[in-house]
Amino acid sequence: MIQIYTKNSLFFETLSTALKDFQPIAYQPKESSASVLIICDSQKKTDEILSEPVQSGIILLGTHHEEADVELSLPCSLNNLYEQVQKLLHKRENAPDFENKTFLFEGAKRLLTLKATRQEIRLTEKETDLVIYLIKAFPNSVSKVDLLTGVWNYRADSETHTVETHIYALRQKIGEKYADSFITNTPDGYLLVQN
Repeated sequence: MIQIYTKNSLFFETLSTALKDFQPIAYQPKESSASVLIICDSQKKTDEILSEPVQSGIILLGTHHEEADVELSLPCSLNNLYEQVQKLLHKRENAPDFENKTFLFEGAKRLLTLKATRQEIRLTEKETDLVIYLIKAFPNSVSKVDLLTGVWNYRADSETHTVETHIYALRQKIGEKYADSFITNTPDGYLLVQN
């Protein structure tokens, strides 16, 4: 099921008709049963909606937010939107989970939970993709080149600090005390910690 947030009732009806296969409903705050949330409103309203954690996949039409899974500019093709919803649902349904003594990662929710305190850490789309890539390789470590090509679709010879930047940001979210309890550096690259 998907939820749609827009002030324009005609646009809501158009989207509902185009996406009827996904059982669309009007957005209801704090509603967590939907798999995908589509937002088409001002940047201010988008920021307001996403100021609280959202468990759904997020598609933004005409706005930007770091939590978004997909951002489409307006006007957009309804066929393209339909395809993006399908891809996002498929991606979320097939997202693996990972657990060690310190953390629980729930891929479908893009959520990392610190078990001792039950602190929930919301991950961005790329942080989630990075962790999922590491889960699929586990218990083997993954090189920077493999992450660049597998997660970001960069060429193997790209000169970039994208991987290091995202891992640093993820460690900052986790906090210094637990930073090495989830992803660790190895001589070959990066590895999820199974403690």
